[in-house]
Amino acid sequence: MAGEELKKSKRRIQFAQFTTVVSVTLVMMVLGALGLLFLVGHRLSIVAKQQFTIQLVLADDIEAGSISALLKGIKTQPFVREAKHISPEAAAQEYLEFYQDDVREVLEVNPFPHLIELGLKAEYVHADSLPRIEKALIQGWPKQISALESDPFSWEQVRQNLQLAGWVLGGILAILTLIMLFLINNTIRLSIYSRRHLIRTMQLVGATSSFIRKPFLLAGWWQGLVSSLLGIALTWLAALYLLQHAPELNDPVFFQGLAVLSGLIALLSFASTWFSTWMAVRKFLRLSANRIHL
Repeated sequence: MAGEELKKSKRRIQFAQFTTVVSVTLVMMVLGALGLLFLVGHRLSIVAKQQFTIQLVLADDIEAGSISALLKGIKTQPFVREAKHISPEAAAQEYLEFYQDDVREVLEVNPFPHLIELGLKAEYVHADSLPRIEKALIQGWPKQISALESDPFSWEQVRQNLQLAGWVLGGILAILTLIMLFLINNTIRLSIYSRRHLIRTMQLVGATSSFIRKPFLLAGWWQGLVSSLLGIALTWLAALYLLQHAPELNDPVFFQGLAVLSGLIALLSFASTWFSTWMAVRKFLRLSANRIHL
């Protein structure tokens, strides 16, 4: 009879631990998904900023050799991500392909000048940086560059929209993180509550608080370890799936963010399970004999 009760007690404990691991893993998976969404949004915002360009209109009398030297000099500027030369013939061909109209036949001359198209680094794509970029280019090559073409209003509008989206997503992530930690705490408290009589029995036979607390904290540590590993593995699987369908995410910064996210998942998993276990055991250690049955 006593053996049957012992087996049932062990099964209840194992089921409670399994439930805790599943619950914490689900929470870590949700947090990983939200963190991954934040990383994807950040990476896509960088890609969007890199789509904005500045076109440099070159002087009409510029020579081919000067264009090559100019292109090399412009590529050394800190704000330049890439730069390419567009000849009048190439510009006319692009116009023909886009508008289905050959302007050279109408005007009997090619009206397009030599152009250099600049792709800027993402951190320089905002309206405040444009005057400084224009000043640096005009002062650096006053004879070769006759004009600059850009759209600062679109730059600023996109930057503000991306910034607002980042703040909103960050706020949602913070709120959901607090909710998830609250759920973990409740799950572990219920698990410890189911073993409150065991805690009381150990107290009655003279066990110290540290001795009683030790196996519970060790179980919490293992639960945190398993949950963090599962949560990190699921997050990386989701990231690899996204990389297959969105190659623009394949960037060292994105993988660095994933590594930081994995560390945060592990930290939250360990800290939440250990702290919640410690607080729950502490509560039941302090309960009186009259309240232990409530």
